[in-house]
Parts: sequence; C-alpha cells; structure tokens
Amino acid sequence: MNNIAKKQNFTLNDEEEYQDLEIIGQDFSGKTFNSLDFKNCTIRNCDFSKVIINKLSLVEVKFIECDFANLETEELYVKKTVFDKCRMTGFIGSEGILAEVQFINCQLKFSQFRFAQLKDIRFENCPSSESDFYSSSFFKVDFLNCDLEKTEMSKTKHYRTDLRTSKIQGLKIGIESLEGITIDHSQIIDLAWLLGVKIK
Repeated sequence: MNNIAKKQNFTLNDEEEYQDLEIIGQDFSGKTFNSLDFKNCTIRNCDFSKVIINKLSLVEVKFIECDFANLETEELYVKKTVFDKCRMTGFIGSEGILAEVQFINCQLKFSQFRFAQLKDIRFENCPSSESDFYSSSFFKVDFLNCDLEKTEMSKTKHYRTDLRTSKIQGLKIGIESLEGITIDHSQIIDLAWLLGVKIK
C-alpha cells in the first residue's frame, strides 16, 4: 500500500473501486453516491458525515479517526475491516452484512444496524446508547466495555453474543432473544423486568 491520495488532487468518483490506497485528510461530507468499493485501503482523518451511498462495500479497510456521523447506506457489505476512533453517531447501515469487523473506541450512539447480519464482530469501548439492532442476527459478537443503555435488540437472534463487560440498563430486548447471550451475574438485575419481578 504505497499510493497516498493527496488532499489537493483526490476526489471520489461514483461507482468506482479504490484499492491499495492510503487516503488522508479528505472531506467527502454531504455527497451522494450510487456505489463505492474500497479494498485493502487505510483511510485516516476523512469526513464522510451526512454522505448518502446506495451501495457501500468495504473489504480489508482500516479507518482511523474518520467521521461517519449520519452517513446512510441502503446496501452495506463490510469484511475484515477496522474502525478505530471513528465518529459514527447516527450511522445507518440497516440490512448490512458485516463479517470479521472491529469497532474500537468508536462513538456509535443512535447508530442503526436493523435487520443486519453480524458475524465475528468486536465492539470495544464504544458508547452505543440508543443504537438500533432490531431483528438482526448475531454470530460470535463481543461488546467489550460498551454502553448499550436503551439499545434496541428486540427480535434479535444470538449465537455467542457476549455482553458481560457492558452497560445494559434499559436494554430493549424480548425474553425470546436472550438465548445465546452471555451476561455477568451482576447484570441479572438489569433484565429482571423481563420476568415481571422486582429484586430487593
């Protein structure tokens, strides 16, 4: 990866594939695209806020300190990708397919991954309160030291989802969706309302 995209001469073209690039300090905010495809890229300090993309594909991409606030995409495919210290407040990736993805120190409050498929995903130190995973499928998903207060997980399906180190007060989930989730014994009180009981 030795091609560095310079700020003064780099633009994103719709329906293009970008591969083996290091992209630094670009402002793409507010733009609209039909499709974008990134492979084996490092993207640093770039602004994708309020971008609308019909189809977004990310394979082996590393995003560092990028802004994705209120980005919206209808068809999201992400594989072997890392989001590190990214702002993703209000990010919309409903019905997305995500595999082998890491979100590290990212702001994910109000983000939406409704009806998504998540496999081998790691959320670490991510404030994610009031995010939305309604009716999504989780396969080996770890939430490590995340804030999931008032997060929507109704009608989700789980296989080895780990919430033990995360804040789950007010988690919106049905009792039928608890199967496959691991919690710490101290978190039982946060889910007691599902049984209609009070713990004193």
